[in-house]
Amino acid sequence: MDFYTRDLMKSDIEDIHELYSSPKVTQYLTWDIQSYEETEQLIDTILEKSSEWIYNVIVDADTDKVIGSIELIHDKANNSAELSFIVHPEYWDHGIATSMSQTIIKYGFKVLKLNRIWSAIDARNVAGGIVLQKANMKHEAVLRQNIQLDEGYRDTLIFSILKSEF
Repeated sequence: MDFYTRDLMKSDIEDIHELYSSPKVTQYLTWDIQSYEETEQLIDTILEKSSEWIYNVIVDADTDKVIGSIELIHDKANNSAELSFIVHPEYWDHGIATSMSQTIIKYGFKVLKLNRIWSAIDARNVAGGIVLQKANMKHEAVLRQNIQLDEGYRDTLIFSILKSEF
């Protein structure tokens, strides 16, 4: 399967809304299923973003459908960045998240000259943890019951990789 990344465009609204309105996608996120209007607002926010926020969509090269997103939020003061990703459930288990994570980590260290890249995921998101480990990130912390959701508190796992480990 071939895929590539590019900048988000306003015309991606249908594909992005399909992602953000999927219960399978949002089950491990800190926000619920989005309405179409909420997705429009999110896209507007992303398009107006600062240079510290890299947000790329992942596109199926055969269909030109947006199948996910990958983000790197640059903390210039601490020379670090937070990594996050989402992939459409129909494209799970194809190595897309792992490949994109490895690519953006390389970009972070080689181009942005970061010292540290980290990611926070819901402790129940086993597949997300596997992706981060395959990207050579180390599990470094458990934030116990740090986020309150409708169904109760959740634990968050923190993974990171340092430039010296890359």
